[in-house]
Amino acid sequence: MNIILNTRTKLILTATATLFMLGMLLLEHSKGGVNSYHPLGNKDLPKISNWLSLLMIPVFSWLTLSSLQKRNRSENNKQKPISKSQFYSFMGAVLFGILTTIAFYGQLGINSYLLVLTFVLALFIPIYRAEYYLGYVLGMIYGFGGVLPILFGGVSIIIYLIEYKLIRRGLLFVFNKLKS
Repeated sequence: MNIILNTRTKLILTATATLFMLGMLLLEHSKGGVNSYHPLGNKDLPKISNWLSLLMIPVFSWLTLSSLQKRNRSENNKQKPISKSQFYSFMGAVLFGILTTIAFYGQLGINSYLLVLTFVLALFIPIYRAEYYLGYVLGMIYGFGGVLPILFGGVSIIIYLIEYKLIRRGLLFVFNKLKS
């Protein structure tokens, strides 16, 4: 795999995500209308339409790809290709987003377990990174549109970052002290 994230590649990937979102919105529209929802389920708050996803997904995709591009820049400012690890992380997050959507709509009763699983994984894997976030959001577009996954994922990413950078370090420190 030799994909280098330059401006052209980011434009192509962002356009692809945008077209995917547009396709989902047109599918929703053909089935009786684009979904709207009240934030936090509070009927006193104004409804937010999934049409907002058409604005949020391109901006979100560009920003997460820019973050990934920045992380892949070497010391001499040369752009390194996307690693297999980053690609597989992205694909795993897409599959996890799809699984979460299927579990939610299929009423499988495992969503709470999936959420707990992410908190456990965050202790061992840096799932706060852009490739995980982008994959998770894109995997959930069909079931939830673009707005909810971005908002829920954003809050989750902050928690995962704190968990990986602080809690994990604290646990490793304690384990190392107990070992010696």
